[in-house]
Parts: sequence; structure tokens; C-alpha cells
Amino acid sequence: MAQTTSDPTTLDSDVMAQPGTFRWLALLIAFVTIWTLYSVVSAAPASIHNDMAEAYVWGREFRLGYFQHPPFWAWIAGVWFELFPRADWAFSLLSTLNAGLGLLGSWMLIGDFAEGNRRLAATALLLLTPFYTFLALKYNANSIFLSLWPWTMHFFLRSIENRRVVDAILFGLFIGLAMLSKYFALILAATCLIAALAHPKRRAYFASASPYASFLVAAVLFAPHVWWLARNDAPPLHYFISKTGFGLPTAILSAFGLLVGVVAFHSIVIALISITVDFRPRRLLGTVRSRWQDPRFRVLAILALLPLCLTILAAVLFHLMPSTNMTIGIFSLVPLFLLELADSREDRQLYRRSCALAVYLTIAAIMLSPAIAIVKFSLASDNNYIEPRKELAQEATQIWHEVTGSPLQFVGGSQRYENAVAFYSPDRPHGFIHLDFNRAPWVTSEDLTRSGFLAICEANDQKCRAESDSVPMPYKSERKLTLSHWFEGHSARPVTFIVMVAPPRR
Repeated sequence: MAQTTSDPTTLDSDVMAQPGTFRWLALLIAFVTIWTLYSVVSAAPASIHNDMAEAYVWGREFRLGYFQHPPFWAWIAGVWFELFPRADWAFSLLSTLNAGLGLLGSWMLIGDFAEGNRRLAATALLLLTPFYTFLALKYNANSIFLSLWPWTMHFFLRSIENRRVVDAILFGLFIGLAMLSKYFALILAATCLIAALAHPKRRAYFASASPYASFLVAAVLFAPHVWWLARNDAPPLHYFISKTGFGLPTAILSAFGLLVGVVAFHSIVIALISITVDFRPRRLLGTVRSRWQDPRFRVLAILALLPLCLTILAAVLFHLMPSTNMTIGIFSLVPLFLLELADSREDRQLYRRSCALAVYLTIAAIMLSPAIAIVKFSLASDNNYIEPRKELAQEATQIWHEVTGSPLQFVGGSQRYENAVAFYSPDRPHGFIHLDFNRAPWVTSEDLTRSGFLAICEANDQKCRAESDSVPMPYKSERKLTLSHWFEGHSARPVTFIVMVAPPRR
């Protein structure tokens, strides 16, 4: 859709308008390395976030679906830890690689609308949002859209522009993988459909085989999960229903909070554009009215803004509580949209300023990362930094060995701790989620009879104790264990656990 040319010499000679494969690979490696380093240092006192431990626990089972979400994002974690050690740095590497691939996809997507300095500026401005840096360091079912979302839109645009079978297949592949990650991808699918209806080549597109090939590929990918839903009473749908019904005032307030958060996360982008170009609010209405006559701008506006609008609409209709974490991957085109509204002739200057600011912020983040680690541990406001999850994994595994003399195969109990023990225990046990066979269908009564299991509850977690009592296995040992998390000679508040051992029945 962009007025592009295959000859880079026709663009500004001072601008790296079309970075080659080697340069992009070097930039990707540099980005991933730097932000992995930041993550490792700034989170040195911390255990991995529960969402990440959950991805590991689910992913190693390779099911067609899980209690809360479809499986693809967890499969990635499962494959990753077949190749890498179960270490914090390896999860940080996966998170930043996902973000880096998302930036590469955003560059490709932005290139469907812009070229030269504007393309470079719009991509560089993404680094001034926290989506691809600080927020991307928690790998979960939301952050996977950092990589999937822009690539899906890119192949959608290529498919509608060129109507080539290979682009149609790739569009179907990526929309299918997005649907297999989280049903939030319905927002992505609806956005692409509406953009297709607004596209100037819509007649040729829908008259071609492309949209139907894409649908077929996506349907084939999604069909096994549908089969799993039918066979298992669709637990992710029940989970979604449990997240609805918060009441209209709560939903509206949450939607407003989402809007405020989105604006805040783009505040540096908005400020930099405003001080670089003539971006007066009074001109916006007239600019939008005049630019709306351009079909290219209409498609850009739909792809950039409609996902957020549909998210808010869904929140109001279903009485949901949306958050910025939920929408982390949907803003690839917002900086370009703002540049188009500004109608800037200062793209080159804006590109240089945004690159310089991104470099300064990155250097500052790296330099401050040790202080961030110490401050977050000292403030004790983040459970990931102060809970003794790693210590519990070691102590509980040792207790298991003392009582049974066999490797630990299954562990369940209090949320966060059960997944952390599954990740950090040297025995690499399977997660018995909440000691519930429905949440962990890979665990059977026969498995527990043959291998036994370990139940770990915080001493004040009565729900966990009730769940442990519901499992039809006798406990041979029950111990009270008090642990503290240590970092650089300092300890966090102590936490008391009840560790229950149900040994194998030989």
C-alpha cells in the first residue's frame, strides 16, 4: 500500500531506508542481548513471574488446550525449555526475543504504509513505548501478541494487495496461531475483516481465492483445539465467563483506565512528535477530515485504532475489566498514525531524535538495573522479588527425597509456589495445578498411585489445605517449614508453609 520503490538510491542518501538482512539480524541480536541483560540484572533478586512459570508448566505437557487459554504460547515455552536450561536468564531471553521479532514484524507492517525516513521514524518511536522493553519481559498469553500481531497484519495487507497464494497462506497461518494463543485474537480477526471491507482493492480481494485460502489454513490450525474444547466441556470459555459480569460501572471505569494507560505509555512518543513538528490539537479535526478521503489513511486508521476500540466495546458489552497488559501487542501502527496526523515534513529529524532518545533511555536502564534490583527487593512491594520460591523448591525437593528416596514427579498447592517448584526443582516435576485433575488433566490417579505427589500450601491458605485433603492419597509426612528469600546478605519477610508428602504406593 505504501508508495515504495525497490531502488534504495531513490530515497534520501543519508538514510538507511531499507536495512539489509545482515543489518537487521545485527540489530535484532543487539536488542535481544541488551534487554536480556537488563532483565537478568534488574530481576536478579526475583523469581520468574507466575505467568512465566505457568507457561513452562503447561507447555511441557503439550496439550491441545488448557484450563484458561488455548495452547500455542505455552507450546513455545515447552519447546524452548527442551533446548535451554530452566534458568531465569533463559526465560528472559525468550521474552526479549519475542519482543525483538515483534519489532521486526512492526518494521515490515509499517513498510506497507510508509517508506524512507517516515518508516524509520515510526519504527524507532516504538522503542519509546514500554511495550517492547519493560512490559515485554513478562512472557505470557498477552505478550505473545507482540510478535504475532504485526506479522499477521503484514501478511493480511500483502494478501489483499498482491492476492498471492503464499501471502494468503501466511496470513492464515499467523491468524490461526494468534487464535491458538488467546481468544483475544478475535479482535485481530475482526479488525482485519473491517480493514478489508474498507480497502480500495476489496472487490478484487474477495473475488480471489486469497481470503478463502487464509480462512482454510486458519481453520485447519484451529480445528484440533475446537475438537479438544468439545471433548472437555470448553474450560477456557468457562474461564472467560468467570471474568465477565463485573457490572457496567466497573467495566466503564476499567475501560477509562485502559485509555489513560495507553495515552501514558505513548506519552514520550506524543511529546517528541509535538516538539518536532507542528502538531497542534486544533488542527487535528481538520486534518482527520481531509486525510480520511485517502483510502490508504482509512485502512491505516482502522488497523491502528480499531483494536483498542473493539477491546473497549467488548469490555462494556461483557462487563469485563480490560488492562494495558491485555493490549500489549496491538499498537504497532500508532506512532505511524500519529505521524500521518501531524503531516510531518520533519521525518528525518524525528527519526534521529527518537533513535537518540531510545539509545539514552536504554543506556540509562542498563546503568540503573543494579539499583532497580536493590530498590525493588528493599521496598518488598513485588511478590516476585521477596517470596522464597527458589528456596522452597530446594527445601521441598529435599524433604521429598528424605521421605521417599525417589525423584519428585508431581507437585501442586498454593498458587505461584506450585508452579515455581515445578520450574526450579532439580527433579523437574510435573505441575499438579491446584491439586485438581480438571485443571491438570495430564495427571491421573494411577500416576499418583505409582509416583506419589508433593503438596505445598502456605500455612494460611485454607483453600489449598482443602484441596490437598480432597486428593484420595494418604500423606506419610506433613512438615511446617518457614523460609525467607535472601539477596546480597539481606532477607525478606519469612513465609511459613505446610509441606505434605504422599509417597508412591509400592
